[in-house]
Parts: sequence; C-alpha cells; structure tokens
Amino acid sequence: MINPLRLLRLWRAVTPVATLLEEAAMSKSLFKSRIFWANLLSAAAELSGVLTGFVPPGALALATNVINIALRLVTSQPVTILPAPTDGD
Repeated sequence: MINPLRLLRLWRAVTPVATLLEEAAMSKSLFKSRIFWANLLSAAAELSGVLTGFVPPGALALATNVINIALRLVTSQPVTILPAPTDGD
C-alpha cells in the first residue's frame, strides 16, 4: 500500500509539470507574437543606425519600452518557443 505522505509528495511534484504542459498547449508560437516582432524591429533599427540623426539617443529604447507595455496590456495569451503539440501527435 502506498504511503499517503509519499503520494502527497508525488502529487506536489507532478502538479507544476502538469500546469506547465497545460500552459504550453494553450500558448502561441513565438513567431506570432507582436511583442517579439516589435522588439526585433527595434533592435534591428538600433543596430543598423537607420534612425541616427532622426531620433535622439535613448529615445528608441524609451519608445520600445512604451510599445512593450502597450502590447503586454492587450496580450492575454502566453508564448512558447516550441510549438504546442497537436491532437494527432
């Protein structure tokens, strides 16, 4: 017979993993994330120097922060790097 304390420890160990898997199944791909693309475009603009002379130093970082906050407020779905498994897998 299984010890109740051992069963409780097992349940506590498995619960976070089950929650993580459930969140991954409900999440979307990183490449469908508006926040990811906004950050990528901001980094590309900063690295290429295309806005040098048009935008004061530090303004692009401030604009990126404001855009991230705004997009985070309208985003409700988590993002995952690995694709969510489908029913057929």
